[in-house]
Amino acid sequence: MNKLRSTHRIDFHLHSFASNVTDYYAANRFSIPESYSDPFVLYRDLRARGMSLVTITDHNSIDGVLRLLDAGLPDVFISAEMTATFPEDGCNIHVTVANMTEAQFREVDRLRTNVYEMIDYVDREIARESESSKGNRVAYFMTHPLKSTQNRPYGREGSLTVEHIEKLFLLLNTFEVRNGTRTRSLNEFTHALIASLDRTSIERLANKHGIAPKGPTPWLKATVGGSDDHSGINPGQTWTEFDLEPGRHPNANELIDSIRRRETRPGGSHGGPVTLAHAMLKLLYDGSIRNDSKRSSPVGISGPIHALLRLAFDEGETRLHRRLALGGQSLMHRFRARLIRRRGRSRFTSFEQLLAHEAHSLLRDTRFMSGFSDRRTDDKIFHIISGLVNKVFTHYLDRLRKARSVDIVSVIKEIVSLVSSNLFVSLPYFLSYFHQSSDRLIIRDVHRAFSIREKTKLVLVTDTLFDVNGVARTIRRMAREAARRGIDFTIVTCLDPAERAAHAADPEIAAMLESGSLVIFESLASIDLPQYDGLKLRFPPFLEMLKFIQESGFTKMQISTPGTVGIAGVLSAKLLQIETSSTYHTCFPEYVENYTNDVSLEALAWKYMVMFYHSVDEVVVPSKFIAKLLHTRGLRKRKLLVLDRWVDTDAFCPSRRTVGFWEHYGVIDEQRLVKFVYVGRLGVEKNLSVLAQAFRRLAESRLDVHLCIIGDGPYRAELEKSLRGLPVTFTGFLGGDRLASAIASCDVKLFPSTTDTWGNAPLEAQAAGLPVVVSDTGGPQELMIDGVTGFRVRGRDVNSLYESLVMLMDPEVRRRMGEAARRFTVANRIDEPFSAILDSEAFRSRAKLEQRTARDSDASEDDTPEILVFQGAESHEFAGKLSD
Repeated sequence: MNKLRSTHRIDFHLHSFASNVTDYYAANRFSIPESYSDPFVLYRDLRARGMSLVTITDHNSIDGVLRLLDAGLPDVFISAEMTATFPEDGCNIHVTVANMTEAQFREVDRLRTNVYEMIDYVDREIARESESSKGNRVAYFMTHPLKSTQNRPYGREGSLTVEHIEKLFLLLNTFEVRNGTRTRSLNEFTHALIASLDRTSIERLANKHGIAPKGPTPWLKATVGGSDDHSGINPGQTWTEFDLEPGRHPNANELIDSIRRRETRPGGSHGGPVTLAHAMLKLLYDGSIRNDSKRSSPVGISGPIHALLRLAFDEGETRLHRRLALGGQSLMHRFRARLIRRRGRSRFTSFEQLLAHEAHSLLRDTRFMSGFSDRRTDDKIFHIISGLVNKVFTHYLDRLRKARSVDIVSVIKEIVSLVSSNLFVSLPYFLSYFHQSSDRLIIRDVHRAFSIREKTKLVLVTDTLFDVNGVARTIRRMAREAARRGIDFTIVTCLDPAERAAHAADPEIAAMLESGSLVIFESLASIDLPQYDGLKLRFPPFLEMLKFIQESGFTKMQISTPGTVGIAGVLSAKLLQIETSSTYHTCFPEYVENYTNDVSLEALAWKYMVMFYHSVDEVVVPSKFIAKLLHTRGLRKRKLLVLDRWVDTDAFCPSRRTVGFWEHYGVIDEQRLVKFVYVGRLGVEKNLSVLAQAFRRLAESRLDVHLCIIGDGPYRAELEKSLRGLPVTFTGFLGGDRLASAIASCDVKLFPSTTDTWGNAPLEAQAAGLPVVVSDTGGPQELMIDGVTGFRVRGRDVNSLYESLVMLMDPEVRRRMGEAARRFTVANRIDEPFSAILDSEAFRSRAKLEQRTARDSDASEDDTPEILVFQGAESHEFAGKLSD
């Protein structure tokens, strides 16, 4: 602000009960008025919130603002938000005409069915202003420029298009760039779009559409802002600023002059779908209070939800009185519930009873009630509804737990109840998110049309980040790589409070939480999987997660796991229309079969996995083997990217070999021993029984062998039992430099798993100069060269594995293969890994250049997936170079 001038404010966009059209989303969906707001209450609130001038921009009406003028209230002028139409295709837009007379409004209202004629009339009125210096001066501007009106989906006849926006840049010189119901990212993009215009772009648009632009510098636009409040929650929270000389009282003409000089500025808060949902709830709440039979709605708010919302909407001294009354009602409800249980009757006979019970339990919850202090109304409403949704969700989840051991029909009934009940309570939010996210389609086209590059902002959603497995290690490496490359990358996961506290003690995790690159939601409930030790299903608070993802402005979501958190991520992305990609890390169906020995459950797991991966836009797989497997299982017409990652050949290298390393673990005379090593999770799915049998046969015929097992897991006790009496060392979990030294200080790496999709451990071993033995099923087979850097053996075949161990007892074979393994990892090193996720568009372009064809030549287009992967060093080419 200029020090010699004072700043004044006006909320240039808000509504009262006089708005008389129904293109507001809540009004259409619930058949309620656009607003119940009283103009006099609005006036009082606006002045209390620092507005110097007051106007009300009702839709196609000035009845509300006329009430203020008739009452003689100062600093009020007439405006209206007009629904204007492009006559060529019926597209409706909203244009606010400000500081009109009643006569001018009537003519504008008559002409609004043709936006060209309406604007031409206002331009003529502006041209006539010079005839009288004492008359009103008029301005007009487009509100929410990137929003389709009349709820017409993008692409349908009459919906807003890039061509309409181009024409409006020629027809209007003022635009609303901060709207209190639109997201920060959308408002900022709108402002950036307006600022990007220049002489060349305006001349191009004028030639394209045959419309003469306005004024000598039509590429310089004025900007304004307003709350777009319909419910009385946020009037005056978003505004337009303008400056005057100190001591000078503002009036409407001076505001209009500031607009014409392009000196106005938008200010105040942004909004989003949550703001729109709360307006919807407030309208329903107001309607239930008024009980007006002439304006009644088929949808209302009553009972316990009404009581909860009263805590957010009612202000003043009555709040304490009503809280005490609600507390009394809650105690009575609790007493009646106990009485019903003592009489042996069913606790709840309807969803309404459940809702009432959970609402009253919230009123008794001291932690919940403490969440109302010193918070904005919007925050209080969200606190109420999300709290209620979470309560209902945990109730049905608890019933689902109890139904697990009964029959499948009971389970299905509980799942249907869980989903439908939460949809019902969350409906205003879902409608609002879906409504506003539909504008992403036109925003995408505007980005292209005006060559404005959208900054990529990635969010990775995962069920596992802190477990000791390859998925968690990969995600952490990805986060470090994103930070190194300056990529905006956020990880979202879910933990119990105790788990979060424990992991937050890790300095790396604490730093990520502090920077915002890691967000951990508190789990509503958790379910342990008894067949898979250490694995939990955690259920995140969906509304809170949805709100965070939307407000953060992410442009793409990577779903790392298909668990409960991953499902919540997919649903959020679909509601917000964010591009989605998912990574296939784990052969979960094969895990199911390994742990349960139930083929039908494995088939069911495959159906779920295919359905899950069909729901995303792109699937990132760790190997070509997995890509073909998914395609065979039914994943069709889907882009498949093979994840570009490799091993850190500096961290894992032969120089890490340490003489006497294994003596620390009690291995005597280790230099004469051939040390075989396994690194990874000790689980039944890793095929470790085959390893144990093969090594037992070897140890029975050789005295110079030792098996080192690095890792831990539920199968450890069984494995120790099967290897009892043999030269074996179990180290437990190792990490960092110690892990690198442990691997390099061994001689052969064994990895018999048939379920791994990638295999960090075989690569790390090869980088350390060790030959590897891997199964011919799974991803690891693609990370070595059979007969050159190790051996590929038949999966679950003890004889095949044993034979490879015998061959690797030859020191010359080990030396030759170990050196080749090191050269193989160095030759294929990737300096910027994970680009398939962190920069998939560039990765895809480069991959297409290196890989001429994306499909198998002998398969039809419908049946063959598109698999994109960097060519790299193919096995036969590398083997040939070694032999040369």
